[in-house]
Amino acid sequence: MKPYKLNVKAIIGIVGLLSLVVFSLVLVLLHEAEFKHLGEVLLHYGYIIAPVSILWFLLDHYLWHTRLFQSIRKSLNIPPDLQGRWEGTLENADGSEPQKFVIEVKQTLTMLRVHSFSSIGHSTSILTEVAADSHEDHFMLGYLWQGEMNTSMKDMHQGINFYGYTMLYLHEKESPKVLKGTYFTNLQPSQTRGGIHLHWVSKKILRKFE
Repeated sequence: MKPYKLNVKAIIGIVGLLSLVVFSLVLVLLHEAEFKHLGEVLLHYGYIIAPVSILWFLLDHYLWHTRLFQSIRKSLNIPPDLQGRWEGTLENADGSEPQKFVIEVKQTLTMLRVHSFSSIGHSTSILTEVAADSHEDHFMLGYLWQGEMNTSMKDMHQGINFYGYTMLYLHEKESPKVLKGTYFTNLQPSQTRGGIHLHWVSKKILRKFE
């Protein structure tokens, strides 16, 4: 399964094209421009649209997590910067030995996706959200995910894929940043749950456990 959300980028593109069409029709109907010179008029109109499009791309991919925009995020509901690789431990509630655990967060202003890796399997988020407390001072990363066991582990469980939910609270003031929380799964025949403690490593995405 995969996330099914509004494609903001496509919507912006469609709105931009429709605005050009409407603008063209208005100019022709009001005799403000001749049809044969319409291309030249729209070219000048494009000089306005192009910088706005470039600015939106920069904002969505880069500017939103700069100190300037993060300092005013309350007024704009800009999410905290979680992107990058986080490493730490996962501790199962059954009392087994803690294991190394990694998550990698791919994030823009309008997109958030989490991939996790451990010695026994990996998972990909399906639904991912950032929640805040009433004062918007503390944040939680919550995501529903689909997991898959490594080949050597599949015979120990009924089925290959399973699902789970993870809630990680962000501690921004620690250096490096920390994500700490809990998880639970629908793994069969025995459901698992436990705690997770991670620290931020870098913005580099490795797409693997080690």
